[in-house]
Amino acid sequence: MKVLLFLSLIAPSLATNVAPLGQRGGHHIENVLEELRSSSGTGSSEDIDTSHTFDAQLLDHYTTSVLDPSADRTWSQRFYYDDRFWGGEGSPVFLYIGGEGPQGPVTDKLFMWQLAEENNALMIALEHRFYGESYPTKDMSNPNLVYLTSSQALADLARFIEYVSGLSSDSGAGELSKASPPLKVKADLSSSKWVSFGGSYPGNLATWLKLKYPSSVAGTVGSSAPVKGDYNYYKYAQVVGSALAYPLIGGSQQCYDVVEKASAELHELVTHTSPFGTSASLPASLRPCGPMANDLDLYAYESTIFGNFQGTVQYNLQSSAATVADLCEELIDESHATPLDAMASMVGKFFDASEEGAAEPSCIPSSWDELIGELQEEEFDGSSAMRQWIYQSCNEFGYFQTTEGEDHPFTSLTSCSLEIAGKQMCEQAYGIKNYKGPLKAGVGGDSYASDERYGARSVLGANITMPNGNMDPWHSLGVVNSTGTFYDEDQVTTNSETVVFIDGTAHCRDMYAPGAFESMGVNDTSAVVWAHAKIKGSVESYLLD
Repeated sequence: MKVLLFLSLIAPSLATNVAPLGQRGGHHIENVLEELRSSSGTGSSEDIDTSHTFDAQLLDHYTTSVLDPSADRTWSQRFYYDDRFWGGEGSPVFLYIGGEGPQGPVTDKLFMWQLAEENNALMIALEHRFYGESYPTKDMSNPNLVYLTSSQALADLARFIEYVSGLSSDSGAGELSKASPPLKVKADLSSSKWVSFGGSYPGNLATWLKLKYPSSVAGTVGSSAPVKGDYNYYKYAQVVGSALAYPLIGGSQQCYDVVEKASAELHELVTHTSPFGTSASLPASLRPCGPMANDLDLYAYESTIFGNFQGTVQYNLQSSAATVADLCEELIDESHATPLDAMASMVGKFFDASEEGAAEPSCIPSSWDELIGELQEEEFDGSSAMRQWIYQSCNEFGYFQTTEGEDHPFTSLTSCSLEIAGKQMCEQAYGIKNYKGPLKAGVGGDSYASDERYGARSVLGANITMPNGNMDPWHSLGVVNSTGTFYDEDQVTTNSETVVFIDGTAHCRDMYAPGAFESMGVNDTSAVVWAHAKIKGSVESYLLD
């Protein structure tokens, strides 16, 4: 079973071996890029070996060696260096910021690739500490996870930028030895302007890099960035509901209503028996993998049902998986006797992971112990991301996707509560006792550590572009137009910042190259074309300033 906190990270193929999506993570963008490369048969970013490690990264950027000898400890951070378009001295550097999962090289399926080609830019991608193969410590035990914070990641970025900016074609052996294999740069980099790019959590980092280290980059593009913390994040469910009802992407009010009624029917049927879910009336495709002894097991089950809708909406039209239109078409089919029958048919059709030809459909994960067990795995393996990401959520951002609140169709799935999705998960996975959310010490209310550190939706910087799609659940914590449903009156921007609000699009849609999804039968909408033009204009202006 895999635990996934939906952010930039998981392709929407959610089935029985994929755990509840009440808390999800995983490097979604990299998964989508891999599918795009496979579907188009191209691999233009793979024909040059661009992988290196920066071997002089600091474990702790904030503690002096006098107080803590471990502060001088260095480690090797993976990065990719691709100079195929670089014009040499004075030409820019475009930095792709890695996030909560393994990072790969920059690919021609990214809009950044096209911008780099047009602007003769050097392309670099830096992997985030603790993810992929960037191991700052020997394992992910609780004492070591204290070095996994957004502020340490930002300091990694600043130190790395400083290192690369100091390179030239005649750099001495001492400088070259900081990278493995050694970097052989073809010109002096000291006069090159940097522009950073990131999506989702890396979108936060891109935005915050310009706020906290303003001289490191000339400008930045932070796509789909949930810059505001939120412990009880039921706004996510509200956007999922809005998408299911939005005709532009194939939703309808009828579809929304079916989901709402089916969720209520399912919860009543599952909880009416003891152990939960043993009712003979439960459709085969909705049967749990095992008996559910308590609300924790029920959470594992119901959050998977919720997760099917989460994944579809968050990554709508960005893979070969089912779309909102696909789900709604099945849900409102008049051949279904009840809303629950409609949901069962939808799950069986789009989310069944059974072997081909299997006599029975696959089951729905229903074990809290399996879920927590994965979060307790302390060994690095180069690919897993859940233990790391949920830890960051517990300590900085919240982001716990619950079904509390109102104005969404999942309110009946009551096990997806803050008590379980937040408090119990953080306590049992990391031993964080009496957890009340990632609040700054001595500050009450909804003041999150990340909000105090970075300003939430008050992004008071310069040369920052912030794209968001109005059908992306994460836009509800981002910087959006005043016409948006989730516009926050406390939001503050400056005259040199650009808000790009894209109608009908899902998570990080603007980050993909024009025509990236044509091989999957999806064309760019006029809204996407407009957004690309806005972002291109911003980047070009940053290079001229």
